Amino acid sequence: MDKKEQSVAVQYVQYVPNQPYQEDEIDLKDLIKTIMKRKYFIITFTMIITLLAAIYAFLKTPIYEINSNLKVGYIINSNSIEPKTMIEYIKGNFDNSKNENKKFPQVDADIIKQTNDLINIKIRAFSNDEALAYLDKILDYIHKEEDKKISFYKENIKSQIKLLEIQITEIEQQINALENQLKTTKNPLLFQILLSHTKDYQIKILENKLKITDLNFQLSPLRITKTDTIGKVLTYKNPKKPNKILIITVAFVTGIFLSIFIIFFIDFAKNFKEE
Repeated sequence: MDKKEQSVAVQYVQYVPNQPYQEDEIDLKDLIKTIMKRKYFIITFTMIITLLAAIYAFLKTPIYEINSNLKVGYIINSNSIEPKTMIEYIKGNFDNSKNENKKFPQVDADIIKQTNDLINIKIRAFSNDEALAYLDKILDYIHKEEDKKISFYKENIKSQIKLLEIQITEIEQQINALENQLKTTKNPLLFQILLSHTKDYQIKILENKLKITDLNFQLSPLRITKTDTIGKVLTYKNPKKPNKILIITVAFVTGIFLSIFIIFFIDFAKNFKEE
């Protein structure tokens, strides 16, 4: 009984040839044949797409970009302009990217990483000269705002100096009066009191003079600086936009793949119609 079952089982075993590889090889050959058959269409279509992209790239108005670093101005021992505030001021007043009537020049600014007072500013315009002129314009406006702040600061310092000088003059007059009393007094106790007051006034004059010296030092150019560029302003010979090489390359590759897709789609449509 077991032998019969085994013989029957053997009869149903069939050899199935491994044909997928042959079918894949045939399909690949057909694909290559189709491509070679329509090679002139592929070449022509690709050249047209590439040519159109090249015309677009060369006719489009070039946009240039300059790159510069700014060191934010400061006044020591005073509320200087914060870099974030300056960035908001620059973008709010000089960036035209969101202006429907005037798209350029465009300005982008940001704080340089790991710094507190350095700003990187990029300006895009129709030429490097225009971008450089726009950078000068931005700095000019910033300097005007800083001049107001510096002027207020200096006037405040000068008023303090003038007040101290007036106090010195008044104290000197009081010292003169005390010295005259010292010359005429014969009371030893009163003499000591007048002499003590005279020394106190002299110390007060010295303290005021030291304060005046410190205030004058606060007016030193070393303690007051304006925002300015540091290093060299980077300009580029080639425009930032359009990237002609990239546009033409992408168009060329796109033309090849699109033309191949079209010929396969046409063949598929024909075969489907015939079936």
